[in-house]
Amino acid sequence: MEHKLIDQFSMPSLPFAFSSKLRHRNPKGCILANDEFYVVFESYPLVVKQMAQVMSENRFDPCPIEYLYSASVFYRKSRNPHGPSSRPIYAFCLEYTEFTCEMKPQGFWDSLTGKAKEPAEVFSAMFFGNGRNNFGKVPNDFTDASALEHLMRGVCEQLGVSRNSFREIGPLSLGPDCTQIA
Repeated sequence: MEHKLIDQFSMPSLPFAFSSKLRHRNPKGCILANDEFYVVFESYPLVVKQMAQVMSENRFDPCPIEYLYSASVFYRKSRNPHGPSSRPIYAFCLEYTEFTCEMKPQGFWDSLTGKAKEPAEVFSAMFFGNGRNNFGKVPNDFTDASALEHLMRGVCEQLGVSRNSFREIGPLSLGPDCTQIA
């Protein structure tokens, strides 16, 4: 089955792979691959619109939609039936906005210091070639490991492959030009 590439610029709120807000602080995440696909799993990715700002203005504005975690799915570069491309075919994510998700209560000190609010619940969602599906709210009791497994369940179901077919290649710092995903 051939999977359609996502037109990233027609979806400005799409999480952008290798863009974690934590990228200067040892971002949490990894790259996984099987024979045909690779997955970029990361926490707090920027969205397409913000990455465009970073590239043109070296800054980005806050966005109302935030991603706690995302798993962007790509064809391995040598296996892409569409030819050379760095566009994803799916992006699975755990997303929230302050106005659609319940937030965890903040203590007095947190509110005084301006600590960001944390969601008590998030939406589980998927972007694909020409659209987006929302799978509903789930409690935000995720750890890095449980978020990876939650998102990889969706990835494997959509691709029709087993979770065991994916192996971890390494950390996000390997970047999009990593030879193990060629």
